[in-house]
Amino acid sequence: MLRALLLGLVVMQAAPKAKPPAAGPTAAETAKLYFLAGDVVKAQEWVRRGLSREPKTCGPLHKALAEYAFLANHLDEFDADQAKSFFDLDRQISPTVRSQLTDKAWARYVTRPLELARSRSHGDVPGALGLVDRVLAVDPQNAEALALKASLTTASRDAGR
Repeated sequence: MLRALLLGLVVMQAAPKAKPPAAGPTAAETAKLYFLAGDVVKAQEWVRRGLSREPKTCGPLHKALAEYAFLANHLDEFDADQAKSFFDLDRQISPTVRSQLTDKAWARYVTRPLELARSRSHGDVPGALGLVDRVLAVDPQNAEALALKASLTTASRDAGR
């Protein structure tokens, strides 16, 4: 009996110890995941939870989410400056991936005007340039709009010869 008990102790000591579970995502990371899913209310909840534990990451995120949430309530009333601010806040919160909510605004203020500008580029160059300028007012570094503007400007100069 004593031998079995000692053998059990030796086996237990030789067995690898279980690693503690890995830490889950932080409050800021969880808030960003909810933000990307388009749930700004849940993102704000998580960031408020983390303010005391993660003030350096949650503090600026809290401010950006509050501004974003305010603007998100007025998506249909944006002017170019507000749309630009909305997109800038999205990039500040998540630099690499746009939120699902931002995607809706992006389609309205960038994607659709660019598609319309491309279709007008063959017959209505001034109209197409106007649409491209509206896109660039909202997203000044948009590579697609910059390339289209360059080609439209070249085409209008060549047509004037």
